[in-house]
Amino acid sequence: METTKKTAPVRRSAAPAARRKAPRRSPVAPEEIQRPDRRQDILDSAEFLFAERGYAAVSVRDIAARAGVPVALVSYYFGRKPELLATVFAHRQANLDERISRIREIGARGPGPGRVEEIVAAWAEPVVRLTGSASGDSFSLLVARTAWDPGPEATEIIGRFYDPLVHSFLEAMSVALPDCPADKLLWAYEYAVGALLMYVADKRIERLSNGRATAGDPARFDDFVRFVTAGLTAMCR
Repeated sequence: METTKKTAPVRRSAAPAARRKAPRRSPVAPEEIQRPDRRQDILDSAEFLFAERGYAAVSVRDIAARAGVPVALVSYYFGRKPELLATVFAHRQANLDERISRIREIGARGPGPGRVEEIVAAWAEPVVRLTGSASGDSFSLLVARTAWDPGPEATEIIGRFYDPLVHSFLEAMSVALPDCPADKLLWAYEYAVGALLMYVADKRIERLSNGRATAGDPARFDDFVRFVTAGLTAMCR
């Protein structure tokens, strides 16, 4: 007699209930976003580390760790690392604007005795004024590092923020020294920039002098202005 094998009924699980999408949560705690000091902490940290190590050697994680903030907060405020570098420089835009404004005002007076010295002083004094504080010293060193950094990020920053200053300086100097060839003025500017960056950012003077000299010493500002003025004048004779 043929027997029929009974198959146990298949139990089907109940259809899953409609899944509700969980609300997306920000990786940054609301209390962190609501603290305005955090943004400045990040900027200060970035400025210091970029100055001490150079742009390429610093990670966003390094910056967040020194600022004592979550890594996500750096991106929340500033985006990627190149944008953070640009923001550090934009934070000092007022200093650059002052230099450009003062140079243009002197250039507008036309040629006259002492004009070269006046332009040099207007170009350099706001930079020297920044020195003497931890933040100002860091920024001076950062400018020096960025000016000598061949990387594309540094090149873009120098072009965006400092080329307008160069053009203002050269235009004013072409008025003060009307017979000086443009190429000579440009090279004179390059020499002057090197002198200024070494003056405010090179700490080696402190070691070489056994502590008698200090980088960026405001008491040496008049000597610096005379030095650069003499170089410009000599080149354009």
